[in-house]
Amino acid sequence: MKISQRLQQINNIVTGHYDHIWDCCCDHGLLGMLLLKRNTAHQIHFVDCVAPLMLQLTQDLQRFFPKQAFGIDQYTSGISQWQVHCLNAADLPLELTDTADTHLIIIAGVGGELLIELVQALISRHASRQIEFILCPVHHNFYVRQSLAKWGFLLHAETLLEENRRFYEILHVTYGRHFSGHPVTLTGSLMWENLDKKKLDFAKRYLSQVIAHYQRMPSDLQVPHIIQAYQSQLAQICNVV
Repeated sequence: MKISQRLQQINNIVTGHYDHIWDCCCDHGLLGMLLLKRNTAHQIHFVDCVAPLMLQLTQDLQRFFPKQAFGIDQYTSGISQWQVHCLNAADLPLELTDTADTHLIIIAGVGGELLIELVQALISRHASRQIEFILCPVHHNFYVRQSLAKWGFLLHAETLLEENRRFYEILHVTYGRHFSGHPVTLTGSLMWENLDKKKLDFAKRYLSQVIAHYQRMPSDLQVPHIIQAYQSQLAQICNVV
């Protein structure tokens, strides 16, 4: 099955090694398989609430990544293994892991409102944990960023891509007292740095599309502060280059 640009980009963002990576709303598990192949964590967790998908995924993983004794994976070196969880992403059993373990939770392919519900549930249940997230909502990016900023998330990296005529923002953020990073801004920051002409044209097209989207809303639903925020961002990047 072909790997989408979006999943490939998320895969490229994962450069560290973790005790646990949770691939939430994983569908067919393609992203988790990429991470498993690269041995990016001691355990890769595949999470989705659709039972038939999880059953098929389990069969695929047993075929392509069979586990040997003592949890050592035949495909990769070291102690690398996978687990499949048929559950809601809000209910990840982080409490069953060691308190010192490092966690990366990936949530992609869902709307911004649901994504924030999941993130809020996780940080509420595991407030004492140090957790990294890679988030890629399919829409409502402003609301996602607004919520993350309110909760004190810090930004490690962010990127913008286009696939099948749809734009996606991908944010790598951290939650916890001992993390360092940049503040999460409402319309982006790091992804507007070092823009050459090609990247500038791409950014202008994206921001113009977002502004037009909000301007098309009925007058009683328009949110002037959001429109103004994106207009200011567009003006800023045009003045910098």
